Amino acid sequence: MLKLLNNCGEWNFQQDQKFQTLQKLLTEIHPDEKILIFTQFADTARYLQECLGKARISQTALVTGKVNDPTSLVYRFSPQSNQQNITPEQEIRILIATDVLSEGQNLQDCRIIINYDLPWAIIRLIQRAGRVDRIGQKASEILCYSFLPAEGVEKLINLRTIRKL
Repeated sequence: MLKLLNNCGEWNFQQDQKFQTLQKLLTEIHPDEKILIFTQFADTARYLQECLGKARISQTALVTGKVNDPTSLVYRFSPQSNQQNITPEQEIRILIATDVLSEGQNLQDCRIIINYDLPWAIIRLIQRAGRVDRIGQKASEILCYSFLPAEGVEKLINLRTIRKL
């Protein structure tokens, strides 16, 4: 493992094409909108928050299973749908979350969902979208972006290999 790390060198988020695409979505395509980013793993969520900080993208928050009070962050991200009196300075524009927020939360102040990595069960994507596409949503259109694995990954892991018996 150490040999692998030594051969690869220091990780640079500025060379991470997937993160660069995310950054473009956040700063160029939807620079002023609330965005909910779902990821499968807490480590990935922490990585994204760290990289967004380095890229000077503010008003972000992170919710994983280890957060003591996710509801307070939900209120700051989606105050209208949760009937909270939050000042603009307290509001969160970008909420990064694991599937801990895929059920039971009102997040319809947002209309953009990004699936940074895909869950194995398709129902998770529906649950994620259901956090914003619900009664009280004022937007006429909900946008769901999903990052797909790089070309060739499926071939490498033989996910769809058909074997004759």
